[in-house]
Amino acid sequence: MPFFLLFDWSWLEISFLIIIFVIGLLATSLIIPLVIKFSKKKGYVGIDIHKNAHPEVPESGGLSLVFGFLIAFIMLMIFFPEYFNKTLILLLTLILAGFIGFIDDRVKLRSRYKVLLTILTGSILYIAYLFSFITISSPIIPFLGKLRLTVLYPILSPLIIAIFSNIVNMLEGYNGEGSGTCLIALIFIFICGIIWQSTETIIYTIASIGVLIPFFRYNKFPARIFPGDVGTLTMGALLGCIALFGSLEAAVFCALFIHIFNGFYVLYSVKGFLESSDIQEKKSDIVLLEDDKIRASYDKEAALTLPRLILADGPLTEPELVFNFYIITIICGFFSIFTIIMMRWTIGSLDFSVVIITSIIISILITLILIKYKRIRGITYLMILLLIFGYFLLFLIKLLIIPNITFDIIIFYIRIPLNILISVIIVLPFLSIWYYITIKYFWFKLRKKNEEFH
Repeated sequence: MPFFLLFDWSWLEISFLIIIFVIGLLATSLIIPLVIKFSKKKGYVGIDIHKNAHPEVPESGGLSLVFGFLIAFIMLMIFFPEYFNKTLILLLTLILAGFIGFIDDRVKLRSRYKVLLTILTGSILYIAYLFSFITISSPIIPFLGKLRLTVLYPILSPLIIAIFSNIVNMLEGYNGEGSGTCLIALIFIFICGIIWQSTETIIYTIASIGVLIPFFRYNKFPARIFPGDVGTLTMGALLGCIALFGSLEAAVFCALFIHIFNGFYVLYSVKGFLESSDIQEKKSDIVLLEDDKIRASYDKEAALTLPRLILADGPLTEPELVFNFYIITIICGFFSIFTIIMMRWTIGSLDFSVVIITSIIISILITLILIKYKRIRGITYLMILLLIFGYFLLFLIKLLIIPNITFDIIIFYIRIPLNILISVIIVLPFLSIWYYITIKYFWFKLRKKNEEFH
């Protein structure tokens, strides 16, 4: 199949995509009620802790996602056989991620074991690469272009899958939160795939969106099903695989800013990978009020989380809180589109005028959103600060380091370009400064609201 934009595909290829989308949507819609019935029969139910009535909701609903992906990606292998190898490995990765998540739902694995097991999940990609079953290309970064990490990057692929899986898992906890933000991210990644002219990205996101839409309908407020770790780990692994196979790592990173922010906050405050349910049990970040509204906890020992930061401006109902997550994710999606435009400009396939026009349009859209939704302004400003910081550093690295340091070093028999290693070392202090600013902002917001509360 020609490697062109979606709009240049034949009607037959577009018809295949529509069929796959519809089959994924219908199959998942039929599977979800069966999973609900199965979960109730087995007693796999959880308490909806963000409602005073504490209703019981079927857990491990992510099983429907696993089966939905299984059907959708089998159809992909049939209709797009030229991508059979990558699709098969992606599917096996999702099944293993789902299996680990299901085990965790049943026995509550310790966080360190969960991280190790999700790294094991990603190792499927590396093994497939070793046997030349699939290819894993070095990432393309704005300003820098394609990095020379031919040997090292495939080794890091299991770690990338583990990171994406766990950050998605850490933000889940409210009705429609995880499935909704991942669905929005996938839609923007689909747009990025069209801009990047990545066939893999387009076909994988279309199939995945078809599966996620019916699940989101059941998971949104008031939730009739919870994804459980089987769902969140699977969604995170999916996004990681799409990033690797579509060479869209930088864009997917931006699309998941909201998850990455929350992950940073949680790691800082609890010193580990705790998901939302664990936080509620040990260091609850929120307080449920009598009218079912939710406010931020003012306890200094409570976990720092993105929900707690949003609620620092005052209580919200659960749907209102989750809607703020959606708006932030849309802004992150705009960041991903800007990043993919920068990537194409970097490799010389777009004129710089397109970058300027895109920047203006995105700036206007984000400004209009922030005018309407004041509560998310601080978080958005921090994200923009990180983006500006990052692009400025990449520009300096391109200007001063990449052309002046051209030899490699060998560490544990792995050849690593010295200019990339030095670049990473330089970036870390700046990242620490940004991180310090975000934590200070977090405590400033909480302290200000706490003074008003008392």
